[in-house]
Amino acid sequence: MRVLHLNTTDTSGGAARGAYWLHRALRDVGVDSLMMVDKKYSTDSSVFEVSAGIKRVGRRVRARLDNLPLHYYGVPDESYWSVAWVPHPMEGLVRALHPDVIHLHWITGGFIPISGLQRLGGPLVWSLRDMWAFTGGCHYSGHCNRFTEACGSCPQLDSLDENDLSRSIYTNKREHWHDLDLWAVPISTWLADQARASSILGHFPMEVIPNGVDIERFRPLDPVRAKKHFGFAPDRPVVAFGAVNATTDHRKGFSKYCEAVKRLFQMGWRDRVEFVVFGDTVPESERDEDLPMRFIGRVNDDRELATLYSAADVTVVPSLQEAFGKTVIESFACATPVVAFRTGGPADIVDHKRNGYLAKPFDAKSLADGIAWCAADPIRLRDLGREAREKVVLEYDILAVARRYHDLYRRILRRNHEQT
Repeated sequence: MRVLHLNTTDTSGGAARGAYWLHRALRDVGVDSLMMVDKKYSTDSSVFEVSAGIKRVGRRVRARLDNLPLHYYGVPDESYWSVAWVPHPMEGLVRALHPDVIHLHWITGGFIPISGLQRLGGPLVWSLRDMWAFTGGCHYSGHCNRFTEACGSCPQLDSLDENDLSRSIYTNKREHWHDLDLWAVPISTWLADQARASSILGHFPMEVIPNGVDIERFRPLDPVRAKKHFGFAPDRPVVAFGAVNATTDHRKGFSKYCEAVKRLFQMGWRDRVEFVVFGDTVPESERDEDLPMRFIGRVNDDRELATLYSAADVTVVPSLQEAFGKTVIESFACATPVVAFRTGGPADIVDHKRNGYLAKPFDAKSLADGIAWCAADPIRLRDLGREAREKVVLEYDILAVARRYHDLYRRILRRNHEQT
């Protein structure tokens, strides 16, 4: 069985790393897995780059052209949008590899146009890592649920026009994808519920399979040495918050984290806990705030990231809308409990007061209470961390996730064989 994964990149960004880890794990369990990307960062010979050499100029041009329709609208900074209209004749490259299954991941940014999925052939398996596949262009809808109908009058486009760009994209997806040989795989129960509510993907077979994590790469390290490595105080609990663009991506909930820290200061925790932010630099809006946080910046190396999780006593994931929460399972794998809001993907992973704490959405006081509840008792922290590690080993080991996908591929191929 040959499986070909399609993703914009191989190792740059959270979605890419998730796709690449799955690709490598499938090879480890005996699947002939290959990966095709628009831009390659690794040296892995099983990953093929579509845009090599001079073609990379074309990739940059395609990405800019793909965003061109958005220039007519006021897309806010916290929104992430993909139009996916620029043609890309890559189906010949896909067919030349003779895949039995084509596995889609993050395919936007000028990589594969909406109309291109029909020409790839099939069967298609699509790991849904956000909402883009079933909306009119946004990757997360915020408080809007117009994707359940047909989009239009899009608040993220600041549009009052029923027939705006979001309606056009939504209609385009529905028309081009309605008869695809497609199996949708949302990475959380919440995302599956959203996808089923959409007329674009609601009629396709669907199965939830979560992201996985390499439990050898992310594992508990000596917390004393880990704290010393980062220069943290050895005698105080460390509370960490982080993500890609942690302070600038509104959806990641940095403002809620700051509110919770202020409340903890009011509760007498100012000198009892060290608060850490990783994944971004100090935002201008917080430079003058009386919030003594340590900003670590970007952590791109997995070993360094595992050391940071091991140095932390609690990881806070206050996302306002999150399809999964890879930070949660990475932290769990390092035996560090997580405090998150009871919503989205994190609600699938965190068991309240067993391996972390689920706060009331989106209540900063409840978030602060959860941090305090975890951090107040060293024995409780130890027990929460042990349970966290055990859950990841049982349910989110990347090899176990790869086996679930392998089983899905076999069922799809068997079904298609029986129907011919």
